[in-house]
Amino acid sequence: MVNCITQVNISMQNKIQVNLNTPFPQKTKKRIILSLISVIVIILSVILYFMSSNMNQVKTHQEENKQNQTSKNTQANIEFSKMTEKDIKSSKNKVNIYIFWGDGCPHCKHLAQFFDSNKSELKDKMNLYTFEVWKDSTNLKFMKDFGKFLGETPQGVPYMIIGDKTFSGFAESDKKTKDEIINFIKQGYQNSSKIDKYQEYKATKQ
Repeated sequence: MVNCITQVNISMQNKIQVNLNTPFPQKTKKRIILSLISVIVIILSVILYFMSSNMNQVKTHQEENKQNQTSKNTQANIEFSKMTEKDIKSSKNKVNIYIFWGDGCPHCKHLAQFFDSNKSELKDKMNLYTFEVWKDSTNLKFMKDFGKFLGETPQGVPYMIIGDKTFSGFAESDKKTKDEIINFIKQGYQNSSKIDKYQEYKATKQ
């Protein structure tokens, strides 16, 4: 009887061992594998997201740099038109501005860039007459004669006349002068009778 019970117990233990050791570990392995796959997929998704985000940022930065460089190149190529006294026309609606400049003068180029950067604000308020004097002797004489009429002796370029105000030289970093130029143009535009010293100068030549 004891032997029979012992055999039954041993048999039951074997069954229990089989039930515990065989099916359960296989399910656990599958779960572990699936979990690992899920974790890997998530990690890869995160990596791809950040890579895509960084690539977009780099692309945007490159485009901004390209636009800035294009803008700088455009600004660097800006210079005044080469006009003569014959191009001047009297105006009752806008302020006539007279600028004497030199081809190759860096300060003159900065002044040209200044007017270009403010053209949306000023273009409807002014007529810009620009005369190159380093290579054009006729324009050089015109500058000296016009300056003499105004009681001045122009010593260099740029030399600019706005209404009854003259400006000699120009510094790119001189914000005070820039503001003064803009204010003189706006004030002259608002005046019903425009001050044009060239017309007075021209009258003395007739």
